[in-house]
This record gives sequence, C-alpha cells and structure tokens, in this order.
Amino acid sequence: MFKNAFANLQKVGKSLMLPVSVLPIAGILLGVGSANFSWLPAVVSHVMAEAGGSVFANMPLIFAIGVALGFTNNDGVSALAAVVAYGIMVKTMAVVAPLVLHLPAEEIAAKHLADTGVLGGIIAGSIAAYMFNRFYRIKLPEYLGFFAGKRFVPIISGMTAIFLGVVLSFIWPPVGAAIQEFSQWAAYQNPVVAFGIYGVVERSLVPFGLHHIWNVPFQMQIGEFTNAAG
Repeated sequence: MFKNAFANLQKVGKSLMLPVSVLPIAGILLGVGSANFSWLPAVVSHVMAEAGGSVFANMPLIFAIGVALGFTNNDGVSALAAVVAYGIMVKTMAVVAPLVLHLPAEEIAAKHLADTGVLGGIIAGSIAAYMFNRFYRIKLPEYLGFFAGKRFVPIISGMTAIFLGVVLSFIWPPVGAAIQEFSQWAAYQNPVVAFGIYGVVERSLVPFGLHHIWNVPFQMQIGEFTNAAG
C-alpha cells in the first residue's frame, strides 16, 4: 500500500513538470514585454507582455491538463476531460459559493473566496485522469454506443466536477483563508523560519522526486498582489 502511494506521488511530481516547463519562456516574455525597453517597439513589448501574461492567467487550466496527461500516458482525451472538468467545477462554485457563504457573488469574486487557483486545476486534472483510467473502455447499450469508450470520459468527468464544485464551495473558503494567513505569516511575521522550513522539506524530498508537489502551493498559490506592479 505504501509503495503504491509513493509511486502515485512520484507520478504526480512528474506530471507537474510539463506545466512547469512552460513557465520560463512565459516569464521571459512577460518580463521583457513589461520592461518597456526603448529599443523595442511598443507594439512588440505589448504583444510579449500579453503573451506571457496569458500563460500565468491560465495556470490552473494548464496544470489541470498537465496532471491529466501525466496520469494517462499523454492521451489527448484526458486533456479534453480536464478542460471540461475544470470549467464546470469553477462555474459550479461560482453559483453555489454565494449560497454557502451568504455573500454577493461580486464580493466573493473580489475577495477570491472561491478561487482555488492552481490547486483547483490539479484536483480537476486528477479527477479527469481517474475517470479516463476507469472508464476509457466502458461498454454501453447499443442505442448509446456513440458515447461509449473514450467519449464517455469527458461526460463523466464533467458530471463529477459538478459534485466536486459543490463540495469545494463548502471546503475551500476556510482552506483558502488558512493559506492566505500562512502567506501573511511567512511574508511579514517570521519569514526566516517559514522559508527555512520550506527549504529543508524541499531539499529532503528531492531524492524521492516529490519536491514538485511540495513546491506548488508555495510557488503558485500562496501570496497576493494589488496590481501588475506588485
């Protein structure tokens, strides 16, 4: 049992490498484009900044696709299922969260109370991967034969994402608040201890190939900014 869990965690770490590999070029485009160099035409700078920014704006979806592909031997159907699952999960939370929190949808959006970020993408991608591995050979009655096999995967992934969105509407607000509190503590109250712990754990996990899992919340989820200038 422990070996299976360890192998699955390693697989998660490897699957995260695909979306992470996009970040360097996106960062370069965004950095150079936002620097407004005098030797670079304004339109080129704008295009580069928008191109790089689009990657970071869609990181949850990119991670959803990357995780799904990593667990299904790069089968494209799982990527489609991940996109469907993530989109439905987000929209479900947008409807249910205001009812759970008793707050206007505008306030929830402004405070990012239902924004699962990259972790939400990883969850959606994991759901899509599980559904693919479970149902890609499913047989249906003849009159439903068109939806059998791999075509069934995006359907069941989307249906599961509705349930997932409802559950996360209850679970995520306190989890998100805890992550935000930790980020404030790490940044302003005791950054030496916080990042000391982060560094020790990260380096300890490197030999096992699990450090990518540990890195995701720190690099992609924790923290906030006021505007594009920081």
